[in-house]
Amino acid sequence: MITIKDVAERAGVSVATVSRVLNYDGNVSAASRQKVINAAETLGYQPNLLGRHLRQKRTNIILVMLASLSNTFCAKVIRGIEKEARQNGYQVLISATGYDAAVEQTDLDLVRKRLADGVIVLNSTLSAEAISEFSAQYPLVQCNEYTDTEKTPYISIDNFAAGYEATTYLLNSGRRHIAFLGVSEQNVSARLRYEGYVKALQDYGIAPDQRLVFNSNYGYRHTEKVMREFLGTKAAFDGLFAISDTMAAAALNTMKQEGICVPQDVAVVGFDDTEIAYMTEPALTTIAQPRSELGREALLMLLERMNGRPVANRFLQHTLVKRTSA
Repeated sequence: MITIKDVAERAGVSVATVSRVLNYDGNVSAASRQKVINAAETLGYQPNLLGRHLRQKRTNIILVMLASLSNTFCAKVIRGIEKEARQNGYQVLISATGYDAAVEQTDLDLVRKRLADGVIVLNSTLSAEAISEFSAQYPLVQCNEYTDTEKTPYISIDNFAAGYEATTYLLNSGRRHIAFLGVSEQNVSARLRYEGYVKALQDYGIAPDQRLVFNSNYGYRHTEKVMREFLGTKAAFDGLFAISDTMAAAALNTMKQEGICVPQDVAVVGFDDTEIAYMTEPALTTIAQPRSELGREALLMLLERMNGRPVANRFLQHTLVKRTSA
């Protein structure tokens, strides 16, 4: 069996230097680090990870919890997490929980049992109380969606301001009967985007009309069905703000099939600036979130928590991307 001593002799360095390289210690010159890496690869050295983790009381594994891997918004957030994690010597374990509370608790047991060092939660069924209780004992950061706003750090955008800006853009283009397409789930982003929508209408002296407010579930096919039902109500509207690009695209295409011209008859604004936003015809005007940066900053915040440092909540800047649907 190849040992750490064999690697040190091959590289011409001390055992301590090899140990520092294998443990991602920065106090090693680039030249020495490369010698150790080359020696380990040449000899086929496989470190005893379990033993190392037991000695260091860490696994160098970060758990990321989210509801579904089919969410195109989350994919880029995860890439941001993974890239920053690798640069800091960590691996990422991703769990798609399907909003199953039992699965979520099993996942959190990985942190409780020290099989992962910390967790980033993108969305879950966990209540503010449950997240607060867990994060009082273990490192946890909320990313994008958040419930506990006092004791557990989160990073997101200002969804209220984003909803306000999207609606104001439609109002400034002359639209006065603006529909809101949200979701029935009680997540914070959907609620705040709706509140921003309402405030924008009020600031323009327009009373919110509940006949123009309807919900889907983020899915394309379901939104097509919901949109047709909404059109069947014959409610008059000349603008539509949808809280996701997938929903906006489904609504846009359904309207086109029903002979409604976008943006001439109805101007449409989506949310997230995912790939589907520029695949529609016309292309979607939308609110862009800095998805990779959200992931990167969430990982850095978690590392701070794991090192026992205080972490403050943060909002990153959103951007209105103007295309031809509005």
